Amino acid sequence: MKIAVIGSGHMGGTLGKRWAGEGYQVMFGSRDPHSDKIRNLLQAAGPKAQAGTLQEAVAFGEIVLLAVIPTEVERVLREAGDLENKILINCTNRFDGKSADLEVLRLARNARVVRAFHTFPWEALENPRFGPTNATAFLSGDHAEAKATVARLCRDIGLDPIDVGGSDNMEKIEAAIGALWQVLAPQFGREFSMRILRRVEEG
Repeated sequence: MKIAVIGSGHMGGTLGKRWAGEGYQVMFGSRDPHSDKIRNLLQAAGPKAQAGTLQEAVAFGEIVLLAVIPTEVERVLREAGDLENKILINCTNRFDGKSADLEVLRLARNARVVRAFHTFPWEALENPRFGPTNATAFLSGDHAEAKATVARLCRDIGLDPIDVGGSDNMEKIEAAIGALWQVLAPQFGREFSMRILRRVEEG
């Protein structure tokens, strides 16, 4: 499976490295794919990773991870053009009271959008183990097959994926977890995450 990672900061860099380490083919899309920053990222990610322009990465990937700062979302998605039914994983966050979900759904042309990884600091993605358990990843979107694929990507890097419904639930999850973060972050900093405990009936 080929994954395009648009954004080479902490979120995109961490997820790209983790997936490359699991054997996925990864291409980081960058304005300057030959920069020292990208060269260092590729060295850390290993032989399964490469870099290219935004357009090259989008053409390469069956899955596209959108991991850019809020002010870059519109530019990146307009330059990406028609995403031709690719899975677009939206892990962007806004901090101005507006929804990153609605913006991406509006701008991502013909993509199957899955909201995921937006509830983590990058440190938890790098190491999702907390004692005897692992962190939960919340997935929302309107395409069951796309969410199943993203759930597999979650499990492969040690996360516990939970499907929390369609795009109509995206804003609810964003608001609820955002409120929890505001309460918990002053106490725990960036070294915490969430785990949903559920009872499984024995069959």
